[in-house]
Amino acid sequence: MTPSIPAVPATADAASASRWPAPSASDAVGSGLAILVNANAKRGGRRVAAQIARALPGASVRLTKSTEEIDAWLRVLPTPRGLFAAGGDGTAVALVNALARVTPESEPLPPLGILPLGTGNGWAHALGASKLHRCLARLATFDGTLPTRRCGLIEVEGTLAHFAGSGWDAMILEDYTRQLEASKGPSRHLSRSVYGYLSAALLRTAPKVVLVGNPRVVIQNFGDDVYELDPNGRPRKMEGIRPGAVLYDGTAGITSVGTCPEFGYRFKAFPFAERMPGYISVRAYDRGPLGAVGSIPRLWSGAHPLNGMHDWLATHVRMTFSRPVPLQIGGDAHGMRRAIDYSAARRSVRMVDWRRVG
Repeated sequence: MTPSIPAVPATADAASASRWPAPSASDAVGSGLAILVNANAKRGGRRVAAQIARALPGASVRLTKSTEEIDAWLRVLPTPRGLFAAGGDGTAVALVNALARVTPESEPLPPLGILPLGTGNGWAHALGASKLHRCLARLATFDGTLPTRRCGLIEVEGTLAHFAGSGWDAMILEDYTRQLEASKGPSRHLSRSVYGYLSAALLRTAPKVVLVGNPRVVIQNFGDDVYELDPNGRPRKMEGIRPGAVLYDGTAGITSVGTCPEFGYRFKAFPFAERMPGYISVRAYDRGPLGAVGSIPRLWSGAHPLNGMHDWLATHVRMTFSRPVPLQIGGDAHGMRRAIDYSAARRSVRMVDWRRVG
């Protein structure tokens, strides 16, 4: 059964919605491209979908509002030349998980790309993506097989993602979202920038953290070998670390994991994420908000070593907290937790490498 997912006409005056494959000439620049647009995204929706369809005539552009619609579309979609998520980190994570649901575990996940529409666009920037209109122009002139690179994934509570965490990162994301929703007029443009993110961190999150302090966390290894990073950033195997061994026991404001170097706004939150394929970067920051404010430039650039930052490369860790903490997965809030398991996912995904497109 063909899913009732709205599709965007290939031209502005098309009389009916297009379906896969789009009803246009086989040599159209968008022929063989399938693009998912999040209808719920603040910068997505029908307007952006129409922009993509105009730039890539012949492409199948789909607006979706739910995971069920994404799954239904993928199940009837013939193998495309290129599959893209138009949105931010959350849209890309949603498409990766949908592909995992409809693709047998014995088969690799199909390659996909990201057309940046979100606010932070951490994954897209790490893959070399520029602004949306530039990415569309490069796709329109690119002929041949799209170049890709392998990206590892984290699995947390059955969800695949490229980063996740609890503490300040989750709190800042929540405060930033609320600040963005409250902003209107000219201030909204500033709120969508890196300055909006920093103002949420300094004016909303930091005061709350000063009042309640950092929670205590115990980080245990439940996987294979664990590596720490020497002062030069080289992995060094930790001896005698068995399943259940404690890697860290103390207070921490940030406890996060990632397989992608960037968190958003070109913030290099996980500078060692790609150092060892098959491993996830695990980080804990034990300083308070005042110490963090003084270290913002070094935190942002991924400087190492950094006072208060603890780094490991592992395959499975469990974090147990002294009180409930907010959890974010791929930039989306997932409620409060006292204990969280993070592991390196068995499956990886090949992502379009924008540095080699056009």
